[in-house]
Amino acid sequence: MTTFLTSFFVFVAVALITALLYWAWSNFFDRRSKAKKERLQAIHAAVHASQPSIGSARVPQAENELETWLRSRSKTFVALENLIRRARSPLTAGRLIGLMLVLFTVVMAYGVLRQINLWLVFALAFGLANLPVLWLSQKASKRARAFGDKLPETLDYISRALRASHSLNSAISMVGKEFPDPIGTEFKTVADKISFGISFKDAIRELADGIQSRDLNFFVVSILIQHETGGKLTELLDGLAKTMRARIKLRGKIRTLSSEGRASAWILGSLPFVLTGILTFANPGYISILWTTAQGQNLIVIGCVLLFTGLVVLKRLVKIKV
Repeated sequence: MTTFLTSFFVFVAVALITALLYWAWSNFFDRRSKAKKERLQAIHAAVHASQPSIGSARVPQAENELETWLRSRSKTFVALENLIRRARSPLTAGRLIGLMLVLFTVVMAYGVLRQINLWLVFALAFGLANLPVLWLSQKASKRARAFGDKLPETLDYISRALRASHSLNSAISMVGKEFPDPIGTEFKTVADKISFGISFKDAIRELADGIQSRDLNFFVVSILIQHETGGKLTELLDGLAKTMRARIKLRGKIRTLSSEGRASAWILGSLPFVLTGILTFANPGYISILWTTAQGQNLIVIGCVLLFTGLVVLKRLVKIKV
């Protein structure tokens, strides 16, 4: 069984390395691909020159046939593109997948060559390959939190602009000019879309999809309902701003009360790695048994599973929806 698994993972590693080499050649060394990219970049440069107010993150990037095929067939690929867009990262979904494959292949090849426990190597390779996705998720969540913290102030600004006889589109454009990133950038994008002919409903819905904030969803739904039924928009925005401030204040209290649980998760999660590092420097021969013997490697696998389960449970305990 062990021989079969070793042969299987060696085959997978060789296949991934071959696929990565072909991808690198087709994207960076193939003459036809380079010529096509140069033409696309020239077109994009012309678009930038004719539409300078549109942010570069919204201009389509050069794509190849594989990315187009994956976009039409895979929901996971589309989800990665949405994550990259929400994180405002210069990466593309294809490059992100390539980076994940490189990390997975390097760790798997190293583990097979060193004859380490295959399940342990697979778990480490899978974890390292998902680090870019976790980093992007953290970046997107941080951006969404920054957006939500400034949203009540933005609603007050729009309400005052409406009372000063400005239109809603004009107020949104003013927010894009006066407020910093991420509020200003996102609302400026909405104003640009509206000015270039996209309907107000589609532009405001794309704003909600690009941020994925619950407070923003309340604002978008309220705006769309008011757009259909009518009513006093200024009173609606004032009420939303007041509700959002109360929610932000409550979230701060909950975060303070749950700080002990989050601190426990950080301490308990990092303690095994810190202790392993200390023992490695203090007595390498003693701790090396943990990863040089089959019993030790099995213990590492069991410990990682239990540690991951404990961290998930602690996260659910301290996560309270407001």
